[in-house]
Amino acid sequence: MKKLFFLASVLVLGLVSSSFADTCCPKPTKDPCFDDSDLFRKDDCVVFANGEFLYWRADTGALEYAFQYNQSATAGIGTTYGLGDYKIADYNYDPGFRLAFGWYNAPDFWQLYGQFTWMRITGSDSESRTDVAAEPLVGAFFQNAILGAELQSASSKLKLNHELADVLVSRVFITNPHLRLRLFGGLTGGRIKQIFNITYTDTNALSERIFNKWSFVGIGFRLGLDIDWFWGNNFYLTGKLSTAPLIGRHNNYAKITADTSGVELQNIRYSKYRGAYNVDAYIGPSYQKSFDCARMEVFAGYELDGWFNVHEIIRPTGSANANALTTEQIARINSGMFLMHGLTARLSVDF
Repeated sequence: MKKLFFLASVLVLGLVSSSFADTCCPKPTKDPCFDDSDLFRKDDCVVFANGEFLYWRADTGALEYAFQYNQSATAGIGTTYGLGDYKIADYNYDPGFRLAFGWYNAPDFWQLYGQFTWMRITGSDSESRTDVAAEPLVGAFFQNAILGAELQSASSKLKLNHELADVLVSRVFITNPHLRLRLFGGLTGGRIKQIFNITYTDTNALSERIFNKWSFVGIGFRLGLDIDWFWGNNFYLTGKLSTAPLIGRHNNYAKITADTSGVELQNIRYSKYRGAYNVDAYIGPSYQKSFDCARMEVFAGYELDGWFNVHEIIRPTGSANANALTTEQIARINSGMFLMHGLTARLSVDF
């Protein structure tokens, strides 16, 4: 009897507790005006177009063009190795664009699309010597043997051209109604070119001009992954990461002229096939909304686009003409990673 009374008490207490929980903690009700079961229109074949505004700058090494002393050498010291600051050429932020056009095959969950990226980034810098006679301005390239007088000023100009085209196929994975993954791969190819100009002007108003240009034109394969993660109220976290090895021709050309000579003091070049590597990634918020017959996306994020084995600056070695037949010409080449980065804003439309 006691056991039956205990079981009955537990049953009554459970029913009362359940009723109390339903009253005090009601289950969330679904918004009848919002359906998140098909956020990505996964069952509709669509044609889509993207337009992206890029506002990027570039960063790389080996762009020293001058050295400004900021202290005098200590008396009694015969040799010093720099007492001051290097002056380094730098890029500005400049606009560019990326366009894409493609088709999504809904029954089989794959996409075919092509895209084209165009960027031109420039930069300039200059430096003048101080009024302290023992704190000169000197060049980061050969200057004293050419002009024969101290520098009054040094200036630099940079120009980058970058064009890239991709033809890609992606497999779409919608792992749950709020997350879309796209694994993509295909062909990529294009050109990246930098022009680096330096002008040294001495105290006699005579100038030396240094010109260096490199370019890489290649083709390769691209593989990557992008994501769209729904957070609520039509807002998503959107990101992409891709890598691409390329093979192509690298060209490098350097020249020096000066008012003091009237002839070329340097005119060298080399060209060879080589491999290069590109890594591209972006992340940021996006607003995406589906309509009866279309879908749109507005995205704004930060993008990094890095290149390896393309950036090289030739810094020449000099030799006396009398010893030209017996003096080596050493290739002093500075190289490093080349990075473009900045704002990427996109408008996408499916129809």
